[in-house]
Amino acid sequence: MKRTLIALALASLVAPGIASAAPTVNVRQLNQERRIDAGLRSGKLTRPEADRLRAQQSAIRAEVAQMRRRHPHGLTGADKARLTALQDRADAAILGQKHDTQRGPDKRPFH
Repeated sequence: MKRTLIALALASLVAPGIASAAPTVNVRQLNQERRIDAGLRSGKLTRPEADRLRAQQSAIRAEVAQMRRRHPHGLTGADKARLTALQDRADAAILGQKHDTQRGPDKRPFH
């Protein structure tokens, strides 16, 4: 009885982490797209910069779709690691472009 309760308690702690692993890909993707839009609106990104960053996000979406077609029952650990690396790279690109000296229309350069 005691082992069963411990097993159930451990399962309840682990299960939410497993269930939330897939949505974090979509949530992070959405957050990065919002950051690109905000950077364009604020003038921290030029139109060409935003277009390149959006193309990068589109490539990540295509990669996710391909991985999900290959593994319909869930992404593998290697898939998740690759997506994390792609999203980290995209995150760094957004940050770098938003903080460079180029500015969008009618915005003063950052000094």
